[in-house]
Amino acid sequence: MADSGGEESGEESSGVEDMPLPPKRAAGPVHRSSVSAEAFGAWNQRALFTPPVWPKPDEQVHHLMDTLRRSFLFQSLEDADLQVVAMAMRGPIPLEPGYRIIQEGQSGDHLYIVQDGVLDCAKVIDGAERVVKTCGQGDLFGELALLYNCPRAASVVSRTESTVWELDRETFTNIVMIAVQRKRTTYNDLLRRVPIFANITEGEMVNIIDVLKLEVFPYAHEIVRQGEEGQHFFVVIEGEVVAHKWTDGSAEPISMVHKAGDYFGELALLRNAPRAATVVAASHQVKALVMDRPTFKRLMGSQIQQAFNAGLQRYA
Repeated sequence: MADSGGEESGEESSGVEDMPLPPKRAAGPVHRSSVSAEAFGAWNQRALFTPPVWPKPDEQVHHLMDTLRRSFLFQSLEDADLQVVAMAMRGPIPLEPGYRIIQEGQSGDHLYIVQDGVLDCAKVIDGAERVVKTCGQGDLFGELALLYNCPRAASVVSRTESTVWELDRETFTNIVMIAVQRKRTTYNDLLRRVPIFANITEGEMVNIIDVLKLEVFPYAHEIVRQGEEGQHFFVVIEGEVVAHKWTDGSAEPISMVHKAGDYFGELALLRNAPRAATVVAASHQVKALVMDRPTFKRLMGSQIQQAFNAGLQRYA
C-alpha cells in the first residue's frame, strides 16, 4: 500500500542560487560545444551538443541518478538521459564552513546537489540577510536561475564542511529543458481533456505540470486506503483504478471505476479528513500524475472546490 506519490521535496523549488567554485579537482571533461539562445529552424540548425563527462564510479552515477529522480525537474528524463546528466556533474566538490557558493542577485550558470553537509539559504529581508531554508544531503539548489534565466533568488552558504555536485547550464538546457518542454506539451494535451483543468490559464497549467510527478502502479497495488490520512491528489493517465467504499451495515463496498482522465484523492485534501475509499490498481499497469497536499492547496484548491460544489465528487 502506498499513498506516496513520490518525494515531496522536489515540488517546492529551493529558490536559491551560484558563485564561482573552488578550483576544479578532476581531469578536464570531454570537449563540449557552446550553446546559443537563438531561435532555431531549418535555416539555422542547433549544433550537436556534446555534454561534458566527469568520470566517476558506477555506484556514484547510480546514486546521483536516484537523487535526480526525486526532483520534479528531472522526472521527464529517461534513464539514458539521467545517466548523461549524472556523468556531466562535476565533483565531489568540498566546501569549507562559511563558503558562499551562491550570491543573491548575481547571474548563475550551475545548479548543485548536496552530497553531505548542511548549507543555509538566505535572502536579504528588511536590510538583513535571513536564513529561509536549509539544504542537506540529497537536496538540489540553484535551479531557478537556469530554469527561468533569472538572477539568483537567494544566497547559499555552507554551515558545515560540505560536499556538492555541480551541473552546468549547457547540459541543463540541452538535456533537461528539452525533456521539460516535452513533458509540458504531452501533459498539457492530456490534462486539457480533464474537466477541472479545462479553464486553467496557460501560465497556471505550466506551474501545475512542472510539479506533477509520474507514478506507475502494478496490478492490485493499493494506492490509497480508506480511513488513512491523505497526502496526495491523483490524475489517471493510463489504465484503470477501482475505488471501494465500505459503509457501516453493508457487507459489500460501493465501487467506482476511474479511467484515464479521471482524478481522485481530492476530498481528503479539501476536507482535511481521512480517505473516504480504498483505491486499487485494476490494470496490468496504472500511470498517474501525482501532486502533494501543499502544492494541491496552492495550485488546485479553488478549481477542485468549484468542481466539488458543482457535484463532481469522488470517493477518495
